[in-house]
Amino acid sequence: MYRSMNLKGFLAILGVMLLIFLIVHSVLQGAVNNKAEEEKMLRIQKTRLEEENKDLSNRLDVIGTDAYIMSSAVKDYAYVRHDAIRFEFTNPEALYAYTEEELQILMDEMND
Repeated sequence: MYRSMNLKGFLAILGVMLLIFLIVHSVLQGAVNNKAEEEKMLRIQKTRLEEENKDLSNRLDVIGTDAYIMSSAVKDYAYVRHDAIRFEFTNPEALYAYTEEELQILMDEMND
């Protein structure tokens, strides 16, 4: 003997399945929207970090050049005036042969 399902039972099962499908679809759609928002924020952050990296790379390229050292000495440390003559010591150990007083006299003569 075969039992057949009546139409009301079939429609009830179909309705429950449709309801479950819509709930799962809604939950998954919310998750997809959240991930899309997160992706957007990460792309903005990536762009910002790439710009910062580019800026730092440019600064790294400039650091160590004569122009940077001179401008840093003038601007940040006030070691020399902007139009002053720059001396580079090829043998800085020779400076230690002087006493503090002799070294101060030498520096005063160089500044005048």
